[in-house]
Amino acid sequence: MHKNKEDPEKKSNDVQDWIFGAEIANRFTDEAEKHIPDYWKVIELTINILKDNVPKDGYIIDVGCASGNTLLYLYKQGFTNLFGIDYSPEMLKVAYKNLSKVDKDFPSRLFQTKTFVENMSFNAIICNWTLHFIKEREKYLKDIFDSLISKGLFILTEKTLQSKIIENKYILFKQDKGLSNEEIERKKQQLEGVLNPLSVTQNLDLLTQTGFSQIEIINARIGFVTFLSIKP
Repeated sequence: MHKNKEDPEKKSNDVQDWIFGAEIANRFTDEAEKHIPDYWKVIELTINILKDNVPKDGYIIDVGCASGNTLLYLYKQGFTNLFGIDYSPEMLKVAYKNLSKVDKDFPSRLFQTKTFVENMSFNAIICNWTLHFIKEREKYLKDIFDSLISKGLFILTEKTLQSKIIENKYILFKQDKGLSNEEIERKKQQLEGVLNPLSVTQNLDLLTQTGFSQIEIINARIGFVTFLSIKP
């Protein structure tokens, strides 16, 4: 984390930690498209896997549901038991608004919490671009594992540790999306100590140690990797 030498409690240029507040929530999709490689591709891949492997009345929860993009598309595919978690109340306000347009009862199935839901079982759990923000990663992943039914699916997308070569490619990706070097550097500083990536190997080891089997990488681009795992 970059610190201001005169005040060790401040980052350089008084850059504040990244938070999913109202400003980000109201433009989340644009933010995601500019900073997450294959954002829509991963959502489409997630939905197609669930369509082929989970019954329409199966229980599915999206961890870090943000503005509700994935849940909305799952709903349009005919899934009926959909749930979402996000720790940001501002983000959930946007999700409430978006999802209540298609189902007035949807907001009752969205939970504002930093921990995983208790006393529920799921056929599939989605955790795209979220686990790397959770400090107690091992415990949260164990709670996810325990909440899956046998043969349940877990789809996880994480930003992984990037080599300098891949980091430079990621910067070019953001530049191509119209971001300035100043915007790119500012967000990098904001995320230091907030987003804590692991390597691909560390993610695979963590999934294995948690108890998952048949762990596969189903998408990867510029340090963002999607894993599909099954609970035995």
